[in-house]
Amino acid sequence: MNVLSVLHGNTYGGPHNRNARIAPVLATRHGIHLTVMLPKEPGDAAGRLRDQDLDVVEVPVARLRAKADPRHHIAFATGLAKNVLAIRRVIREHAIDLVIVNGISNPHAAIAARSLGVPIVWQILDSFPPKAFLSLMMPYVRRSAGAIMSTGERIASMHLGQRIERERLVLFHPPVDVERFRFDPAARAASRIELGLPVNGPIIGNVSNINPQKGHLTFVRAAAFLKRERPDCRFVILGQRYAAHAGHFRRLVDEARAHGINLGSDLVIADPGSRVAELASAFDVFWMTSEPRSEGIPTALEEAMALGLPAVAADVGSIREIVIEGRTGFVVPPRDWQATARATMRILDDPDLRGSLAIEARAFAERNFTIGQCADKHAEAIETARQASLPDTNTAPRRRLSRGAWKAPSKDR
Repeated sequence: MNVLSVLHGNTYGGPHNRNARIAPVLATRHGIHLTVMLPKEPGDAAGRLRDQDLDVVEVPVARLRAKADPRHHIAFATGLAKNVLAIRRVIREHAIDLVIVNGISNPHAAIAARSLGVPIVWQILDSFPPKAFLSLMMPYVRRSAGAIMSTGERIASMHLGQRIERERLVLFHPPVDVERFRFDPAARAASRIELGLPVNGPIIGNVSNINPQKGHLTFVRAAAFLKRERPDCRFVILGQRYAAHAGHFRRLVDEARAHGINLGSDLVIADPGSRVAELASAFDVFWMTSEPRSEGIPTALEEAMALGLPAVAADVGSIREIVIEGRTGFVVPPRDWQATARATMRILDDPDLRGSLAIEARAFAERNFTIGQCADKHAEAIETARQASLPDTNTAPRRRLSRGAWKAPSKDR
């Protein structure tokens, strides 16, 4: 079976990592060949995916962005038909049997697939789209998707409410290579040296591309608050910088200086490339300081848990479903840098708590985040969409699949 997975950006991030991780398992375990389609624009994702032996198609299609300039949206609307035709050509040329749309903000792949009678799996990945956009977009998602995948129950509820047909919903966690992301004392020492950090002393870190959704200003303010109480703390942001968000990086640097945080000594900002597992081993505590409308379940947070890092995370998206309060970390209100710092002090001041959080975080990752589990969920959604596309007959009723974490309420309640 040939599946086209359509992503809407060419900067490597969580969705790109997910597709790269599950593709070999889909092929060997389920007989599904995955081709990834990206917009033809500056970025590193196409090259990194090809380096991991994925088939990648780059197509010059426009996409919606969170911009106030109406000219951008007019250009998108006027170019939509051309974009749909370009994707139709890809579907035909690659003999695609099903299309996965990664995220709901850009409908052109779904329009192209639907016009050709190709089944669609539509993925809800984050909490970024505003309510007004959801009210316009979600009816089309419901009509066109044979299956809907969501990163967690809360994200599904935010987008779908209680009106979703439960048999079409598949919940999943992004995949983590739990063998690679494993605590290693030697890697911890080596990564600290490489990053120019003290071998001893607490290191608080974050992994996220440098863009406004990731809440780096909150990170800096929490760092300044914590450093007043614990001067020995150092801080790290591992993330890629890119031109579209150059202004955000300048604000991040200015904010750090305004709070007396010295770049290069108090705060290290570095692009980890493909070496997140090695470099994040330097951390003692992981911060996820994302903005209120941002995440679903971040891959970087799952990877930190696999490394055995206690997490202090903003209560956004479905994060509360994996950061279990007092067991794998602590959840704090978004943008609350004081709560972030205080929760971190609690972890640093109590070695027994820190140890138990680390053990539970690692165990949770091993139970829930494996590549095989994520690939199986994708195969389940693909089969659900395929079944939904078959003609209804009295002798071949549509199959209802068990969804595990999300259970429909019983009729007698």
